[in-house]
Amino acid sequence: INLGQRLRHDLYPDAPGGGILRLHSTFRHDLKIKTSDEGRVMKTGAAFAKGLLELELVSLVHKEKDSPLMLDPSGNKKVQKETSLCKEKINVNLQKDVRIQFDEDMEREGLASSDASLALRRALIKVANPRKTLFAIRDITGKLVEELEKMRDATKGGLTEEQVGIDDNGDGGAASTGAKLYRGETLTEMTERWRFLHHRLYDEEANDFFDLSRIPDVHDNVRFDMLHNPHLGLSTLLQDLYERAKVMADCVVPQEYGTTIQEKMSISSKMCRALLEKIKYDMTIARTDDQVDMRYMINTDYSADLPINTMGRRIRTRLYFTSESHLHTLLNVLWFSGSGTETSAAGLLSERGMKLLSETPELCFLTQIVLRIFEDPKKDLEDPGRFRTELLFSPGATATPLHMGELDRNSDSSRFDTTKLQVISRDNLTCKDLEDFFLDAIAAGKTDLDEDIRSTAMSTIEFMKQAKPAKISGILNQTIVTQAKAETETPTKGSPSKDSKTREGSDPIDTNQTMNSEMEGQKSPETETSPTESVDKTRDGEENEDKKELERVNRLARRITRKYFW
Repeated sequence: INLGQRLRHDLYPDAPGGGILRLHSTFRHDLKIKTSDEGRVMKTGAAFAKGLLELELVSLVHKEKDSPLMLDPSGNKKVQKETSLCKEKINVNLQKDVRIQFDEDMEREGLASSDASLALRRALIKVANPRKTLFAIRDITGKLVEELEKMRDATKGGLTEEQVGIDDNGDGGAASTGAKLYRGETLTEMTERWRFLHHRLYDEEANDFFDLSRIPDVHDNVRFDMLHNPHLGLSTLLQDLYERAKVMADCVVPQEYGTTIQEKMSISSKMCRALLEKIKYDMTIARTDDQVDMRYMINTDYSADLPINTMGRRIRTRLYFTSESHLHTLLNVLWFSGSGTETSAAGLLSERGMKLLSETPELCFLTQIVLRIFEDPKKDLEDPGRFRTELLFSPGATATPLHMGELDRNSDSSRFDTTKLQVISRDNLTCKDLEDFFLDAIAAGKTDLDEDIRSTAMSTIEFMKQAKPAKISGILNQTIVTQAKAETETPTKGSPSKDSKTREGSDPIDTNQTMNSEMEGQKSPETETSPTESVDKTRDGEENEDKKELERVNRLARRITRKYFW
């Protein structure tokens, strides 16, 4: 909520008349918010919208049928295979019992590539010896489980699970026997949570092997308890575990999406392809001032009665809330994709922006990637410089939880702060530059499966075109280009159906339902007619039947086109 309030002032101009809140209340702010399928992501989006627009109830957050494909981790088998190979490589290399002091040590042992980021190199130097660090993490989690078991057993003395606490060895965070765990969690639940992580992290029977996929879980859990349960008197133990788990997670997480630039480019372009297509579409709509996706607009017919000076002013906002995996891959696309091509020869990012990304060790909660488009109305419409773009980045809530061991943690609001947004794009980056860059990245993300689907759809359309008259083939081609939707009305008995109305960007019609309506329209009562009238009606019936069949083919073609080509 606080972040939404802050970005309302940072990203939008504060006009005397009310700024973005005034525009939104007068239907001049076109806002859409989309989230992935995770409940926590949807709650984050709703809370942000409350702060941005000062709302009590939020109905702007959409989880549409295409959102999981766009904002959830891709189910593409090729992406899963590539990420699995990266994780296997990490599992092997980051369990070596070697001493790391210099960059040469990392490259020689395969712990990092020659093009690794500065943050990764610094984390590896802090780790010093990966295997010894992993054993230290295992030992500390074991001690933590023992301490929690003691606290749980103390409940037998009459105290409840929620009230028990232990001394913190004088580190300033004395436990309060009246304190409760965060969100109603019990000591038994907290103990089992840590016991599960301890046993899954290392298994002596499994060839003395660590499961490094558990390192991010250990890091998230210890950060959670330091922020929300510092009153248990475990501050010293949790702080030691946090420092070790964080540097180890800084080595593991970024490399899960590629250990080299080539791997990062391949994984990122495939995983983010649907999101990149949507962002590019949003940019095109904003640049052309197209109103095709605007649900509500102010009625200018009553402009004389409304106290609004700029009726034509309109701002578009698209907010996407997703998981850390998509943020890592999207940043990799902006950073690495298209390297060496003509489109990105100059690059999207400035030297300062690339340095910032290289020095960012972690993408924390509320990490933000912002794309802004500015229009200079003084320049010609054909001038690429008319639309200028900016890319901004913030690693989110990076505040350390180490100072939160005191009981007065609620009086310190710094734990809610997020790092300020910084511009990472180069100067004079135009909208066309970014759209061309996205085109290359989208093309690079296509897989063999996509080509198979497209080929199957094209074969189906070609079969339909060959099976129908020439006029159907011509209109079918036109339909595929316009991607229109037919909204048919059920014809009355004995009368031809009306011409279909089309509108770009609409949902496809259910073919079976429409066919049933058409068959009902073909039924007509039997009446006595003259031979001439019979011939005329026969011709009309044949024409109507051809027309209905044509509409059915068009609808089917549009469904195939929308599903596989757009």
